[in-house]
Amino acid sequence: MRLQGAIFDFHGTILDDKGNPLPGVDRVLSMMKMEDVWMYLVCDGDPAPVRSALEGAGLWGRFRGLISAAEHGGDPLDPELYEKTVRRLRTAKQATLVFTAREELLEVLKKNGFFAALVGEGHSPEAIAQADETIPNYETMTQ
Repeated sequence: MRLQGAIFDFHGTILDDKGNPLPGVDRVLSMMKMEDVWMYLVCDGDPAPVRSALEGAGLWGRFRGLISAAEHGGDPLDPELYEKTVRRLRTAKQATLVFTAREELLEVLKKNGFFAALVGEGHSPEAIAQADETIPNYETMTQ
């Protein structure tokens, strides 16, 4: 089945700690959008600053929406938050990939039947083995 949707856990997968887009992320998001992959963002706290940061980085228009764990119930590791996001995307769970940099979220996603991509470097060998995809950086996806 072809990729229909992508969910990005905002924590560590889009912007660096200074608010700049991670290298290559804009190109990957553009390519996904051209391929009609619907994208959604999940954040931990107040969604307003997240949206503002994405607008400032020129990335907000890539996403169909944003859901906040704080608005949902407060736990960013709750698998129901990701189930709800798949429903909002109106994609098949089996055709939706979740991008995360958090090893603890990866474990939750895998236990609940999600396909997950682990983003970034320095992850444990156990987490890397558990991920469906590993993405040390987005530039590797466009080479």
